Amino acid sequence: MKNQLKQKLNKTQSCIGTWITVPSVEMVDIISSSDIDFIVIDNEHSPISLEKAQLMTMVAHKNDTSVILRVSSINKSEIQKATEINIDGIQVPNVYSLNDIDMIQEYALYPPKGKKGLSPFTSSAKYTSCVMEEFIASYNDELLLIPQLEGLNVLENIDKILENKRSDIFFIGMYDLSISAGVPGNFDDPLFIKTFKAMADKVLGSGFILGSIASNNKELKFLLDNGCNYITYSADCSVILNSYSDIASHFNKVKE
Repeated sequence: MKNQLKQKLNKTQSCIGTWITVPSVEMVDIISSSDIDFIVIDNEHSPISLEKAQLMTMVAHKNDTSVILRVSSINKSEIQKATEINIDGIQVPNVYSLNDIDMIQEYALYPPKGKKGLSPFTSSAKYTSCVMEEFIASYNDELLLIPQLEGLNVLENIDKILENKRSDIFFIGMYDLSISAGVPGNFDDPLFIKTFKAMADKVLGSGFILGSIASNNKELKFLLDNGCNYITYSADCSVILNSYSDIASHFNKVKE
C-alpha cells in the first residue's frame, strides 16, 4: 500500500499534523475526523503505551489520516516494535551523527536495506495475509524515516548526517534547539533564528523534506516561509486547554 503522506510530501505539498500526548483513542478519532494530514503519537514525552498506539493507528487510518510514531531514543527493540503496528513513519529524537542515522535505518528496515527482524504476525504484515516478499519491498520503500535535529552542535556534523539518503524528513526540534541556544522557548532570539535557518538551508539544499513544530500562527508562517512542508501544530492537550480557556474567558466577560 502506498504511503499517502509520503506521496503528498514528495509532490512538495505542505502537510499539517499535531502531536498526540493524551492516551485516548476517542481523542484520536475526533482529531483525525478533521482535515488534518497526520498525527504524531508521542512515546517520548507522554504515557501512551504501544498497545494504545496501535489502537490509535487503526482509528486514524479509518479516518484516512496518516500516523507517525515518535520513539524515545535510538533503541533497536523500541524501534522494531513501534514499526510493527502499521504506522506510516517513525520519528526519532536526538540525532547528532551519521552513525545515529545509520542505526535508525538498520533498526527500522528489513534486509537488504536494514537489519530488522521479521515476524509475519503483526498489524504491519496483515497478520500473515501478505506475500512476505512483496510486503518487505513495499515496507522498505514506503516507511517514512524522520530523524530529529535538536542541538547547536548538530551543525558541526550536519553535512555527514545528510549523507544517508534513505531518510525522508529532517525535523528541527524547536524547543530543544532553543534550550541548546540558551533561550528556552524564545523563537525570536537572533541566535536561535540563525541556527534554525542554517540547519534548514542544509536540509533543503540536500534534497530532503524539512519539518518542525509550530505552536501558533506566527510560528506556522515562519516555518512555511523557511521551507517546512512537514509541520506539527501544537498538541492535543494544548489545543483543548486553549480552546476551553478562550470559551471560559469569553463567558466571564459576557456574563459581567
